[in-house]
Amino acid sequence: MRKWLAVAVGLSVWAATAVRADYTRINEDNPDDPLHAEIYRLDNGLTVYLSENHEDPRFHAEIAVRAGGKHDPDDSTGIAHYLEHMLFKGSQAVGVLDYDQERPHLDRITELYEQHFDEPDAEKRREIYTEINRESQLAAQYAIPTELNKIYSMMGEQSLNAFTSNEATVYQVNLPSNRLTQWAEVETDRFARPVFRLFQPEIETVYEEKNRSRDSKEYAIREAVHAALYEGHPYGRTILGSVEHLKRPSIQRMYDFVDKHYVPSNMAIVISGDIDAAQAIQVLDEHFSQWEPKDAPEAPTHRAEPVEGARRVSVQYPGEEYVLIAFRTVPNGHPDVETLALLDMILDNATAGLINLNLTQTQVVRAAGSSPLASNDYGAQYLWGVPKEGQTLAEVESLLLEQVELVKAGQFEDWIIPAIVTDFKKSEKAQLESNTARAGIMRSAFTEHAAWDYAVGQLDRMGARSKADVVRVANEYFGDDMVVGYRLDGEHGLAQLDKPALDPLDIDTTRTSAFARDILARPVADIEPVYVTEDDYEVIPYADGIDLYYSQNPINDLFTFSISVDKGRIHEERLGLAAMLLDKSGTVLFSADELSKQWYRIGSDFGFSPGSNASSFSLSGLDDKFEQSLALMMHTIRHPKAASDVLDELVQITLKNR
Repeated sequence: MRKWLAVAVGLSVWAATAVRADYTRINEDNPDDPLHAEIYRLDNGLTVYLSENHEDPRFHAEIAVRAGGKHDPDDSTGIAHYLEHMLFKGSQAVGVLDYDQERPHLDRITELYEQHFDEPDAEKRREIYTEINRESQLAAQYAIPTELNKIYSMMGEQSLNAFTSNEATVYQVNLPSNRLTQWAEVETDRFARPVFRLFQPEIETVYEEKNRSRDSKEYAIREAVHAALYEGHPYGRTILGSVEHLKRPSIQRMYDFVDKHYVPSNMAIVISGDIDAAQAIQVLDEHFSQWEPKDAPEAPTHRAEPVEGARRVSVQYPGEEYVLIAFRTVPNGHPDVETLALLDMILDNATAGLINLNLTQTQVVRAAGSSPLASNDYGAQYLWGVPKEGQTLAEVESLLLEQVELVKAGQFEDWIIPAIVTDFKKSEKAQLESNTARAGIMRSAFTEHAAWDYAVGQLDRMGARSKADVVRVANEYFGDDMVVGYRLDGEHGLAQLDKPALDPLDIDTTRTSAFARDILARPVADIEPVYVTEDDYEVIPYADGIDLYYSQNPINDLFTFSISVDKGRIHEERLGLAAMLLDKSGTVLFSADELSKQWYRIGSDFGFSPGSNASSFSLSGLDDKFEQSLALMMHTIRHPKAASDVLDELVQITLKNR
């Protein structure tokens, strides 16, 4: 227990009052950086990414830790994800009435879980749980459940959440811009003095999450494919942890994990929003400099077994059959990453990729697509497909691989690469409108160990790639070595993970800690509301009874345009099928394939969405393509054309989907 007492403070040493250390800016202004990010490093090693965006009086903040499923101990898989949950339980100040009174019971609970972890006899483990039950009831006298959530709720939070990937665990919240100092105080305390109380009910939450994953058709096939693709590497195991390890949780190992990985030099603060970067870094330094400096742990070194030939795996799940093909590719930072991203979009860009044109647009299969995954140790490329009635998975597999062979032979049009680059640029521009997306770009650079200028230059590197580059990587990485997974229609057969027999905890949820009362009582500057006025938009008469509402996009050169019609599915029940048919149709001038290419060439997206009471046509793209896009949209609406067999096939696929 002395060992536990030594590490329980996590990011120790804690100072009772705010301190000022120092910080250094570690990047230079880059005229090509759309975020105009300022990156700092505090003296204790903590990295800070800041990006100003004054369109909304809020900020999105993340704390990223380079500790994910890949870093789980071999005897305690799932621990990084477990910690994601436990770091919402509070600290020595948050989530508790009297920590000194609570602590002896928590110490005893930790000790009992260690006994349970080491005990092989099932009956003795049940006896230990009886003792855990008793101590949990005593500790619960002092606990305040979900107090962290309540504090943030009172501050006006949106999107308080966290997630765990193979590479990192990330804690997120969106708050009004006048709450930055309070956020810094709460998070400094949260990570410096974490206390893993109320472990008992959290076991049930984690078990339920595991059970949902075991009863998911998507998880079933992906876990089987990953296990074969990354044999011998942590990527091949589930981030949620194995069933056996979840049955034997260890609070001590969680504290050990925090002590090892949750250190400033292994963490980053990422903020985008209505902040003044110069003032924000001073606030962050004042509070987060309290975390004691400590070296980041060495990155784990794992090597997956080579994939030789086609490895085949299968799972059973009632209903829709499915094929998933996976090729192992390259890790983040590799020179071929951007070329592989182009290759993926040549296969599937949702509009004019080879899979879109040759398989889904023509309804050769029920559904199909591709997606890449770039991680720090390995990358992967996935192809997936769903068969039609009477079609075999082997036939779908063959059709998917035929599209790869077309790329390897260079049988794709030259215009597609610049169109894909434009698509990525358009996506980046759209991301700049969201603080969550902006923060995600900065956080990814940190978790991928990427220099900021390298991250900013991704699209330039992509634009410099040629058709010959794509053909080269297709032949280099998409050979005979692959994993092919079939999901077959049949009984799944995986038993649910039984929750331990733990008594409910009787806790007064209305009580409040002294820390919460103090932090919420702090005065904050009011945010003056900015109202939309008639000066912010125009209303232009377009036709009798029809007005055009217009507002300038203040952030970028993207447009959105829509036409709303007061007629929906309750007026015409065939509108839903009409929308699906329009998606598969051409026009009097263009075949369906040619129309898809026209849309992708100009970088615009068109859609028709029927609702219950109203429907809308929507169009979006680049400002300089608005006129061309609008003309194509009106041509598509006025002159759609589809053969009767397209409708017949669509009906059959729709019935099969149902």
